[in-house]
Amino acid sequence: MRNRRLARSFLGGLILVGASAAAFGVQLLSRSGRAELSQPIPDTQSSEALDLGGSELGSSTATPEQPPPLVPSEPLPLRDPDHTPSSEPAPAADDILQATPLPFSAQRRSTTFGKASSFKDALEKSAGLSKEEATELIDALAGTLDFRRSQPTDAITVERDLEGKLTRFEYRAGLLQRYEAVRSPSGKLVSKQVDVPIRTVRVERGGIVAGSLGDALEGLSLGRTLAGVFSEVFEGKVNFSSDTRSGDTFRIIVDEEYVEGTFLRYGNVQALEYRGSKTGVHQAFWHDPSDGDGDFYDASGRALHGGWLRTPLRYDHVSSGYGMRFHPVLKRKKLHNGIDYAAGTGTPVRAAATGTITFAGAKGANGNLLVISHVSGYESFYAHLSRFAPGIKKGTKVTQRQLIAYVGSTGRSTGPHLHFSLKRHGRFIDPSKQLNGPGLPMAQSELPEYRRKARQLAAALSRIQAEQPKPVATQDDAPVPLDSGEEEL
Repeated sequence: MRNRRLARSFLGGLILVGASAAAFGVQLLSRSGRAELSQPIPDTQSSEALDLGGSELGSSTATPEQPPPLVPSEPLPLRDPDHTPSSEPAPAADDILQATPLPFSAQRRSTTFGKASSFKDALEKSAGLSKEEATELIDALAGTLDFRRSQPTDAITVERDLEGKLTRFEYRAGLLQRYEAVRSPSGKLVSKQVDVPIRTVRVERGGIVAGSLGDALEGLSLGRTLAGVFSEVFEGKVNFSSDTRSGDTFRIIVDEEYVEGTFLRYGNVQALEYRGSKTGVHQAFWHDPSDGDGDFYDASGRALHGGWLRTPLRYDHVSSGYGMRFHPVLKRKKLHNGIDYAAGTGTPVRAAATGTITFAGAKGANGNLLVISHVSGYESFYAHLSRFAPGIKKGTKVTQRQLIAYVGSTGRSTGPHLHFSLKRHGRFIDPSKQLNGPGLPMAQSELPEYRRKARQLAAALSRIQAEQPKPVATQDDAPVPLDSGEEEL
């Protein structure tokens, strides 16, 4: 019995010693592992003349000097540059741009194109590439990136492995303009344009009109150009230059598009509503048919647009209507043969109807003028344009809503706007009274799905609370025509 107790005690001691030794070994291994992992990796990262009645229609291997920190490139022109996101959502994890899987990058260098005289110069002087590397990279990017369009704010990122070999190059020319070249397993640099994910956020807002609709939209942190959507959709039903009253309400359901949390532009407007003491209630719902282009329809399924666009652009406000007016310079009444739409320089202008261009060029006091001939003896005029769209010239056939030009302030003009006139059989007529007949009904096959969607959108509109917009700075009125003796529209 005594021997058994001694043996048991001896065995227990061995187990205790073994456990202590194991623990000690684990502790040593843990400390050793932490010591190895804590060894710093070498880091060389740097900071990263027509008379239109007196209106205006009428490279070294040496290490170069450290470049400046990465400066984000200028975003692409937005659909509304004055837009303040109503809510700027953090991008979802799967919306963040995922780069191509890369080898381990020990060094990363970020800079901008800067004042380089050429793309090669930027690679060598700003990004620190050798002449051989710059040549190899330019060859790889040829056909993918247009080097001639480089801007000083374009962002450049260079990544290298532990041996200093170039493994990846990224070039950002805008929110959607991203290019990269990655070294493949074969050792060759392979380039591509990166597919940048766009996140869509649906926004539902409503407001109370106090001044102009554009002011009310801006007071809700929405873009002023959305006022042009209301005007375009409800043309022929609501005259937003004369029919709106203080206290009218509006509601809108619109998609906002973001890239990594930065507002890019407006997407589709899904539904609109305007309620006014003079205008009554008007609603419109967007629908994409299975065999054609999308358009706005009323609750019954009839298109809101007829054969003409009375407003060939998305504008802020009407600065001068058709008819007699007192000319501020000539100090006498004179017929204004068109409508002036105040809008920012560069705002797209679209053809009011299908037709053929009969004139596109400079025309005295009218500045850059475009004239389109249409069926039934109609002609439409677009004056004071900053430039014409590509391919637009005399003899070109255009379709309704086709982009034809951009708003400007050329000719006799004191500010950016579009002067739009309409003639029939050689005589000027009032566009607001003559254009835009009733739209066509939707195809019967589309009606069931459309009505289901329209009911959902109408219910969503009814739930939107009309808010009191924040006050905004008032804008100057339209351009006042100056008379220099030239003939004008």
